[in-house]
Amino acid sequence: MKIKRWLAAIILILVVISGLGFAKFSQIQAMIAFAESFPEPSASVKSTYAQPTQHIKTVKVIGQVQAPNTLTVSNEYAGNITKVGFKPGDIVEKDQLLIKLDTSIEEANLSAAKARLTLAESTLSRVEKLLSQKRISQDEVDKALANVNVANAEVANLTSVINKKTIKAPFAGRVGLTQYQVGQLLDVNSQITTLVGLNDNIWIDFAVPQTLPRLAIGDALSVAPVKQQKSDTTLTAELIAIAPNIDVTSRQQSYRAIVNNQNKQLHHNQMVSVFVPIEVIDAVAVPTNAITRSHFGDFVYKLEKDDKQNWRAKPIKVELGDKIQDQQLILSGLNAGEFIASEGAFKLKENLLVYTTETAENTTHTGGL
Repeated sequence: MKIKRWLAAIILILVVISGLGFAKFSQIQAMIAFAESFPEPSASVKSTYAQPTQHIKTVKVIGQVQAPNTLTVSNEYAGNITKVGFKPGDIVEKDQLLIKLDTSIEEANLSAAKARLTLAESTLSRVEKLLSQKRISQDEVDKALANVNVANAEVANLTSVINKKTIKAPFAGRVGLTQYQVGQLLDVNSQITTLVGLNDNIWIDFAVPQTLPRLAIGDALSVAPVKQQKSDTTLTAELIAIAPNIDVTSRQQSYRAIVNNQNKQLHHNQMVSVFVPIEVIDAVAVPTNAITRSHFGDFVYKLEKDDKQNWRAKPIKVELGDKIQDQQLILSGLNAGEFIASEGAFKLKENLLVYTTETAENTTHTGGL
């Protein structure tokens, strides 16, 4: 009897376990069927084609702007100021009066010298007539001629002093901020003002370490104010001069470039950034938002079609180069013409189903960034 009761109990337990297992199995099957009723995970992104490009790699050095015409105006003779022809910071024209010193004594002496010259010339004319009549000797004529030459030299000397006390601008330009008053006494060789020419072209002087490739006359450079980055608004300069030797202290080669400054963006003695070309690199350009980053490196998601002609995401590890505005250069890992995800690429993972909301046409080109 006991054995029958044990067998009945065991059979009952097995029936209960089988029933529970079947119920759980049915529940799991229902859950699987319910999950399969949902669509496959996917993401929508914008897409484009990787573009081939040739990029000129540059190194940035600091240069100094130099005006082709710049001068410190000084006086050769001392004197009191009788006229001031400019205001601080004025733009002056060529031959415009800057400072006139008192020349009253020189002008009086010049009048006397001109009178003596007139007398000497008259005397020379008379003695030449007397010599032709053989009434005087040649010695008298020579003395009269010498007096004329002396008088001419005296007139020229006084005229030169008067001209040098009338100080004019040798070229058009902008003067400094110094200010003078009529009656002010100027000592000999006083620095009156600075004058910077208003040329349309301006020079850029800079130096490059000798370890970098040597530049050549005619090479194109990019120039921008120090606080700005290289951009479309950067000015283009042309190399026009190379120093004959390398500086023994800094081991740098000095250069001079010329840039069109018609818009007056650059000013004399201003510091600028000079982007010196050192290498031409063949690369691939993609939008910056196509790059995803992780602790494993930098990646671009390539879009490939599966057996059902659906787009799938495939991460490709890449080596990055320079960033040019909204474009990122890729040096290796990605080929030109590859179809990639751009905006929204951060949402992707490997083999994820991808829908492209904006597909670029498959037109590749070779450009320069």
